[in-house]
Amino acid sequence: MAATVGTSLDRSLIESIDAALSALGTSTRDSILLYLRKRYSISLEETPQRMDEFLQALHALLGYGARVIEKLVIARLVETNEIPLAEARGRNLAELVTFKQGRNKARQTV
Repeated sequence: MAATVGTSLDRSLIESIDAALSALGTSTRDSILLYLRKRYSISLEETPQRMDEFLQALHALLGYGARVIEKLVIARLVETNEIPLAEARGRNLAELVTFKQGRNKARQTV
């Protein structure tokens, strides 16, 4: 089951997650993605639509280290101007994605 990337936020989020996991090294990144796919049926492309499940799986695998990955993802989203720094402060990744997706939906209906 392949998910399609729907928005620029989805694409930026996927790229940011990939970059954060790559900071651990290519083989570690590949191992984490394989684990997520085999154990939780979550592919990298599905993470924007399944953010809560992705983060729970990441926490199950990495423990507190998952929070470091979250911070790296958030930092990259801020760096690429996908999310303003003021919005990122005090929020975790799931909150940011939910907040941003909600704002994008509100803009589309206006």
